[in-house]
Amino acid sequence: MKPFLLAAAAFFSAGFATGACAETIKASEPQSVLDYFTAIGAPANLTEDNVGDPLIEIQYYGTKFAVFFYGCREAKNCDSLQMFSGYTADTKITLEALNAWNAEQRYGRVYQAEDGRKLLEYDIYTGNAGVSSDDFDEIFDIWTELVKSFEDALS
Repeated sequence: MKPFLLAAAAFFSAGFATGACAETIKASEPQSVLDYFTAIGAPANLTEDNVGDPLIEIQYYGTKFAVFFYGCREAKNCDSLQMFSGYTADTKITLEALNAWNAEQRYGRVYQAEDGRKLLEYDIYTGNAGVSSDDFDEIFDIWTELVKSFEDALS
C-alpha cells in the first residue's frame, strides 16, 4: 500500500467508524467484526480458515489483509483476533532490519517465513465482553500504523 493511502485510511477510519458502528466488537460474534469493517467502507468477506474458524478477508485502501479468530471452541465462541498481512518473498529487508523493526514495536510483530515471505501480525483479545467501537477504532488505527511503518521499512 502506498504510505499516503494508508495515512488517509487511518484518518478516515478514525473519523467515520465511531458514528457508523456503535455496537460492541466481539471475537465471539464474527458478524460484529464484519459490521465494523463494512461501516468504515472496507470491503470485507466473512468466511472460514482451514480449520473451520471464522476468517474475515478485507480490502482496505489497496491493501489486502485478514482477521483470524482464535480461542475458538468448535469454530464458535472465539475470544481473540489476529490482524494479518503477508508480503511476497521478493520484498527485500534484512533479518537485522526485521529484528530492529520488531524491537521498536509495542503491539505488532513481523517475521520471515521459510519461503521468504514477510508476515505481519497484531493480536487483540476481546474476551467475552468485547470492546467498544471507540476502542476498536484505536485498535484499528494501531494496525494501520503498523502496516505503514513496516511498509516504510520495506522501501
